[in-house]
Amino acid sequence: MDYIAVGGFLGNQLYMMAAVLSHDLHRELQIQTRAPDRGTTEKRTPLWIFEELRSPGHRLIQRARRFTSPQRELTLTMCANESVKLGVLKYLEAVQEAG
Repeated sequence: MDYIAVGGFLGNQLYMMAAVLSHDLHRELQIQTRAPDRGTTEKRTPLWIFEELRSPGHRLIQRARRFTSPQRELTLTMCANESVKLGVLKYLEAVQEAG
């Protein structure tokens, strides 16, 4: 945490808690959407090889072309990349199953 969000203690505390929550949600989303990558041993306990937190954002948001508003509804228009499409659909299906 090299970044100080605001000058006050409570603001920085809130920023830190939001970062922790974001990290936990990202890990849980990966666990719910993927099968375990490996088995556990005494020295290697995690079942999954987790992506970096910036990876989904890079893959999903930074590849977007622009925001458009067809029929006056804001829409994120993305490139026609099949792997990006499958990744987005995988996450959406996991969220729908959990809800």
